Amino acid sequence: MNKIVLIIQREYITRVRNKTFMLVTLLAPLAYGLLIMIPVLTAKYANSKKVVAVVDESGKFSNLSVNDNDLVIYNPHQTMDQVQMAYKAKDSDFYILHIPQNFDVYHPAGIELLSRKNAGVFFKGTIDTVLEHQISNIRMQAMHIPKTTIDSLHSEIDVSVRKITDKGTEASSSGATTAVAYAGGFLIYMFIFLYGSIVMRGVQEEKQSRVVEIIISSVKPFQLMMGKIIGIAMVGLTQVLIWVVLTFIFSSIGGQALGGHHAAEQMAANQGGQKMEAMQNAMSALGTLPIGLIVSMFLFYFIGGYLIYSSLFAAVASSVDSQAEMGQFVLPISLPIIVSIASISTIVQNPDGPFAFWMSMIPLTSPIVMMARIPFGVPAWQLALSMVILIGSFIVSVWLAGKIYRVGILMYGKKTSWREIGKWLFYK
Repeated sequence: MNKIVLIIQREYITRVRNKTFMLVTLLAPLAYGLLIMIPVLTAKYANSKKVVAVVDESGKFSNLSVNDNDLVIYNPHQTMDQVQMAYKAKDSDFYILHIPQNFDVYHPAGIELLSRKNAGVFFKGTIDTVLEHQISNIRMQAMHIPKTTIDSLHSEIDVSVRKITDKGTEASSSGATTAVAYAGGFLIYMFIFLYGSIVMRGVQEEKQSRVVEIIISSVKPFQLMMGKIIGIAMVGLTQVLIWVVLTFIFSSIGGQALGGHHAAEQMAANQGGQKMEAMQNAMSALGTLPIGLIVSMFLFYFIGGYLIYSSLFAAVASSVDSQAEMGQFVLPISLPIIVSIASISTIVQNPDGPFAFWMSMIPLTSPIVMMARIPFGVPAWQLALSMVILIGSFIVSVWLAGKIYRVGILMYGKKTSWREIGKWLFYK
């Protein structure tokens, strides 16, 4: 046991003191903070006002308008030739909306949007929406329906989502739940591959350099494998905890920097302000989730999934002589976790279905799938069963990986196959 502790200390201290570890640990939260601030800054400073001149030869769109501070639609009451002459002196954010004389609101076709550059898909969608709304009004007016009646037909519904509990009901958020489900699953997927590949690369480097032959003279192969796996797991936990703390600090600093009184007034006056308000509402919605349970289960499934996959990766790395040979063994092992991340959208749509249930019980897929289910609420017995199966599977996988590792780590010059690895499991 003391030897395993020494190996854990060596793996942990060596990797934590590495300059690459320090740079990645410090820069990753900064990059995350920039990803959060960039959309806000672009919404605040990068929005340019677009001007659309309407050449309405049909005479049916004289009162065309839009409720958007970044878009101006006006009718210059000029011919197409006159507007095009004036267009030459305009900048690239000037557009011409041409409505032909024979335009039929019951068979809408022939409207053109002209500009020096290609219009963006969202901008075109805005123009389409404005025209569709105006055409609907024209059709209803032709039926002699009063404008007040037309206005009353348009309504916006925002259904309030609440969760039923033993104590009554409490606020909930479908958007926040879905976002956390995707984020939890993706982070587990990323961390398992990230730290699992570190174990695999470390085992392969030690085998190729023959350093392992010296180490094996002092410790058992199983002790070496377990020390390496646990040591790198501790490195991963350290890095994740630092990321959480630094991300919170950078997000708070960024929020204060962007939350000044003048900036808030300016952003509230345009579409960027609406986006910022939506982001703030989303952050508030996170408070409706069981954050404590989600964080604790994230750590459990991260550690459990990592220990299973890293032990299998270590066994594979010990059984081959080069990186090129490793691919044929890594892909079959990685398929379950790849399938689980590819299925996450299906899981989110039906988190209580039979497919989601069984995928959250299979130990090779449960770390990702269960993290996608937990924000929606999982029965306690299902969560407990999944955790017990994961722990049991880790013990079995480490036992099998240890039997492969002890033979493969000293095997050189022989091409390995799945059949050969199967034989190693029965060596005494």
